[in-house]
Amino acid sequence: MPSEDKRIFERFELELPLNYSRIDCGGKNCIHTHDISAGGIGVTSDNALVLGTVLSMSLRVPNLDKELSSQGKVIWSKKLGNSFRAGISLNRTELMEISTVLRFLHNRPA
Repeated sequence: MPSEDKRIFERFELELPLNYSRIDCGGKNCIHTHDISAGGIGVTSDNALVLGTVLSMSLRVPNLDKELSSQGKVIWSKKLGNSFRAGISLNRTELMEISTVLRFLHNRPA
């Protein structure tokens, strides 16, 4: 039996660089978004993200003169081939910020 999708917000596939640092030790790292919603971000990384890690993140959307910042917690992580996928739940759902990303998605060339 397939597992039930419990997401509240619609997800949009989007690959953008995402800079992050761990709240407990700093140091910038870069991963890429896989998908994004108002409640969380799916990411792809060369390295595993540890379950429960709290991250400070910044996302620069092409053609926008603004960097979107938020904090989130790694809620799942798994190895897929030679890379890793993880889900990050946003601590603060910032609908105005996420709407900027979604507007970009809607207006980007096909």
